[in-house]
Amino acid sequence: MKKLFLLLVVAASIVSALCSPIGLGSASAIGKKDHKAFYHAQTSLDSEYITEMALPKKMIKTIRKGNWVDIAYPVPPTDIFISLDGEKRYAVDHQLNIYDLEKNKALLVLPEKIAHLLAKDMKKLYGLHYGDLITWNEANGALPRYSSFTVLDLDTGKTFQVQRRAGSYHADVQPLTNEDTKIMKDIYRGTWSWDRRAILILSDDNKYAASMHGMPHGKGALQNGFPGHFCIHFQDSITHKSRKMDHAHSIMIKKAAGEWLDHTEKLSPAEIVDSTVLAIHQHDWFILASVLDDKNRKLLNQKVKFLEEIDLVKRLSDLPANQDFDTKLFYPINVKLYIHRDSSGTESRNITFKLYRGSIEEPWTLDLENLMEQL
Repeated sequence: MKKLFLLLVVAASIVSALCSPIGLGSASAIGKKDHKAFYHAQTSLDSEYITEMALPKKMIKTIRKGNWVDIAYPVPPTDIFISLDGEKRYAVDHQLNIYDLEKNKALLVLPEKIAHLLAKDMKKLYGLHYGDLITWNEANGALPRYSSFTVLDLDTGKTFQVQRRAGSYHADVQPLTNEDTKIMKDIYRGTWSWDRRAILILSDDNKYAASMHGMPHGKGALQNGFPGHFCIHFQDSITHKSRKMDHAHSIMIKKAAGEWLDHTEKLSPAEIVDSTVLAIHQHDWFILASVLDDKNRKLLNQKVKFLEEIDLVKRLSDLPANQDFDTKLFYPINVKLYIHRDSSGTESRNITFKLYRGSIEEPWTLDLENLMEQL
């Protein structure tokens, strides 16, 4: 089974998004350049946080002269794009395949030297765009209590200032001013929420991968219009209640570090269930598409509006503690879900998530069609 990733937004969205202001990591590639030809790193195509790097002449020639083939599957979700001649738009997946977003064609075989160049450029672009994956112990030292720093939301590109006030297992922080509180609330579409979001922490010349929620709680000391504090998690941070790392925060931290797409190859069936619930709840189709195969990614493209009607979903039952799936190709997991739609109200349902793979060497994937029939 071929493991690719889905791009859910059509080329027209990319044209608009790539005309947005360039993000903090703007750079130029070494070598000859065409000023109308660029790589772009952009996690969300609605984000104003874009890292741009000039496209080498050799890559331009490869794209123009390459052996393009028709594809019958959706273009994968990715965070690397290419603009050429100021108009053409392409996507690059992590297997170094290049996709023409207008013609549904792909360059699936690159000359060895070109593949090496593309891999090298993608690594450099990732380093510029994403944050460093640091542990909580490292973050605790780098961001001491009462220090101030900038939070950049990866999916909107919006930034605001915060101060760390406390926190022994993660950082308890507050927006610095009323304006910072307003920006944070805008990121959460005007409603405070426990939803996790991938963020970058900008402090001095450093850029760290992290995750935040957006729910004021507990005490707050600053005059900022924010009733309490909120939490920022880093790798190995744990919650107060469970004393464990929160899986939703873990997903967003990997997204902020640019590691999520590769990490999906290693997910267990239970982790795919949690990733799916998170993705549907937060309408993060980048996350959901990354745990689907070609057939189910195509279905997601067709039925995304059905999933968008679900306003809230959370898991009410525990996942199986002992999972004997190492030698299996099919693995069902029964879960009780709380589901709310503004149009029809709230209900609890027992859902069976069906996970499968083509061989024991391949990653697990979700049967989305079966899931949607139950939702």
